[in-house]
Amino acid sequence: MITQVDVNKLKTIFATKDEMYLGFQELVKFIGETKSDIMKELNEFRSEVNDFRNEVNDFRSEMRDINRNSQSTLNNYEARIAHLEYVNKSS
Repeated sequence: MITQVDVNKLKTIFATKDEMYLGFQELVKFIGETKSDIMKELNEFRSEVNDFRNEVNDFRSEMRDINRNSQSTLNNYEARIAHLEYVNKSS
């Protein structure tokens, strides 16, 4: 037959129902906090990615404007050279 001493010894070896419930509650709380932390980090990462994307788009737009200006200048020089070559041939 099981005595109270045996029951007390078993309680020190195995978790009781109440201890299991408390452990489960702590686990649920930990998961909730961890999820909250992960969502916070994810939102910060998304914000950083969006900021970087905006910077890249601004840079791309700036480079497009520089390329247009350069192409315009190059076309102008080519027209001048063609004109000078035409004038030299005519002389």
